[in-house]
Amino acid sequence: MDCLSDVLNRIRFRGTIYCVTEFTAPWGLRMPGYEGHVGFLMMLRGGCLVTLPETNQSFTPASGELMLLPRGAICVIQDQASSAVTPIVEVNNGQPPNRGQLFRFGGGGALTSLLMGCFEFDMRVKNPLVEGLPDVIYLKGEHLQSEPWLDTTLRFLAAETENGRQGTNLLVSRLTDMVFVQVIRAYISQIKNCSEAPNWLRALGDPEIGAALNLIHEQPSAPWTVASLASAVGMSRTSFATKFSSLVTNSPMDYLTSWRMQGAVSLMEQGEDNLSQIANAVGYTSEAAFAKAFKREVGQAPGGFRRSLDSSSRMMVNV
Repeated sequence: MDCLSDVLNRIRFRGTIYCVTEFTAPWGLRMPGYEGHVGFLMMLRGGCLVTLPETNQSFTPASGELMLLPRGAICVIQDQASSAVTPIVEVNNGQPPNRGQLFRFGGGGALTSLLMGCFEFDMRVKNPLVEGLPDVIYLKGEHLQSEPWLDTTLRFLAAETENGRQGTNLLVSRLTDMVFVQVIRAYISQIKNCSEAPNWLRALGDPEIGAALNLIHEQPSAPWTVASLASAVGMSRTSFATKFSSLVTNSPMDYLTSWRMQGAVSLMEQGEDNLSQIANAVGYTSEAAFAKAFKREVGQAPGGFRRSLDSSSRMMVNV
C-alpha cells in the first residue's frame, strides 16, 4: 500500500450530520467551531459569502463548488456582507439541524441552497496528514476536474440527502468517507509543488524523504534506525535526519514510533488482545518497551486502552 493510502486508511469518522438548506435573502448564520470536527458545504443553487473570522478569510463559492473545514473552524455564511448574522444555535432550538433535515431560514427573498454537514475524526493517535491540513480547503470547478469522480459523488450525495429514503443515513455516511478522500486527492493536485503545501505532503513529494516515508509505511515493523533509513535513500545520516525533521517536523524515530502505535491501535480495534503479539507485530521484541512507547504516544497504557475499546463496543451494542 502506498504511503498516502496507508495514512488515509487509518482515518476513522465517528458520525455525520448533514442537511440541505433553503436560505432566502436576507440571511446570515454563524456556525460554532468544534475541535476534531470537519465541516463541509457544497453550493447547490445561488451564491453566498463564507467568512472564517479566526483567520479573516472570505470566499464566495459558486454552484457546484465545495468547501471543507478540516479543523472545525468558526464559520459565518451570509447572502451578502451587510446581512445580519444569527448564531445557528438560536435558530434551531440550540441544536444542530437533524440529520437529513431540510433546513429553512431567511427573509423570503432570493433562494440559496447548500448541502451542509460535519463529521468527527476518531483520532486516538495523531495522523500526519490530518495534522497538516489547513483551516480551509476550497475547491473550485477546475479543481474538481482533477478528481473525475468527485463531482459525481457530490451530486449523488446531494440527491440522496434531498430524497431522504430508507437507507439514506448509511449511504450518506459512506459517501462522506469517499468525498473526504477525493477532496484530499484533489487538494494535493491543487497544491502540488507549492511552497505553502503542508509539511507532510511536501515531504511525501521529496525524492529522499518521500522514499523514506514509503519504507516506514511499507515495513513499519522492520528494525529501522536513522542510519539504515539514510542508507536506504542514499543520504548521510546527519543530512537525512536534518532534512527529515525539517520537512516532517518530527524526527525519523519519533515518526516511526507514532506510526507503529497507529498500527497497534488498529490491531486492538480489530479484536487482537494479546499485547505480546501486538508488540511483535509493530516491531517491538520487548513488551515493556512497547507499553512505554504506547503510553507516551496514546496517553494510556495498552491494557487499559484495550479495555476501553471493549467498553465502547458493549455500549454501542446496548444502544
